[in-house]
Amino acid sequence: MTKLLFDPMKHPDWTPPQTAEKYRFVAENTQDLVGVVDMEGIVLYASPSHEAVLGFPSSEFEGNSAFYFVHPNDLAYVKRQFDDMVTLESTFDFEWRCKKADGSWVYIETRGTPIFDENRKVVQCVYVSRDISERKKAEELLLRTEKLSIVGQMAAGVAHEFRNPLTSIKGFAQLLQQGNEKPEYIELILSEVGRLEAVVWGFLTLAKPQTPKMQEVDAAVVLQQVVLLFSTQSILNNIEIIEEHDSEVPRINCDENQIKQVFINILQNAVDAMPNGGIIKTQILCHDSEFIKFRFIDQGSGISSERIKSIGEPFYSSKEKGTGLGLMVSNKIVHEHGGSIHIESTVNEGTIVDVILPINSSFLKRD
Repeated sequence: MTKLLFDPMKHPDWTPPQTAEKYRFVAENTQDLVGVVDMEGIVLYASPSHEAVLGFPSSEFEGNSAFYFVHPNDLAYVKRQFDDMVTLESTFDFEWRCKKADGSWVYIETRGTPIFDENRKVVQCVYVSRDISERKKAEELLLRTEKLSIVGQMAAGVAHEFRNPLTSIKGFAQLLQQGNEKPEYIELILSEVGRLEAVVWGFLTLAKPQTPKMQEVDAAVVLQQVVLLFSTQSILNNIEIIEEHDSEVPRINCDENQIKQVFINILQNAVDAMPNGGIIKTQILCHDSEFIKFRFIDQGSGISSERIKSIGEPFYSSKEKGTGLGLMVSNKIVHEHGGSIHIESTVNEGTIVDVILPINSSFLKRD
């Protein structure tokens, strides 16, 4: 028989604490931020840990709107998450920036859980939050490292991409120098220069660390620009990239540079999986009225069902020199845009990767 550390028979006057008191004891002795808000966002309870993490005493939160402490750029996103919790009556997770007493901002990860009354109506929300600023810094470093890694992988293709246009430009320039002036020579030179500019622009956009910026973009053009970057790699690897999309592709609100990086990661994986060449199809499909689907279909070596379970984990890769960070970073970017990535694959037949993005995304903007 298990020996009790506390024997209630020896303490007849003892009564167990109320459930609420037990929860309060836990909340007041944890480093996580624990609180309760009503349907208007008014804080009804804030654990003492708020002062240790944010510098404000609990009394500064209680009775005030929780939205007051949210960064202006994150406010609409946080309110939408709160409204979804009430509407869907389910737990929600999100990241945002919270104001500190010294005027700075700290990244917070929050899980909110609805509280129901006897009529199954949501009346309050319990939240548990924690400071993830150090993790965000590590993720930013990882993002930049992955960008540089991708640029390195494509360096050989860039050299080939530049050699051909430069050879053409040099040849036509020599003809002009010799007095063989023809209008079509000028047109060809300008065309080749434009091709070089497009490649340079694409790589500068990818390699330069930039602040995430939400803007409305043409979904088809974004994908076409990424495919252009892979034009040389595909030729060198005997791969044909076929673009297909619906007749009317909606414009989407996203961080263009980050979404391009997602597409580049996926196409790079597809090229690497097809050492003997083949066809890669890129498609843009209307998923529904609120989402758009970017589909990538390759004829590569495929992925076993066991490996798919680990896809997206850091340092898990089938490539000899792979780190597995590409899809992990891609998953994070797409998730922060409110979307998702789905992978279907058959060994020795190929892989289908779907990137589903909301047409109107509320990405967490940063300073």
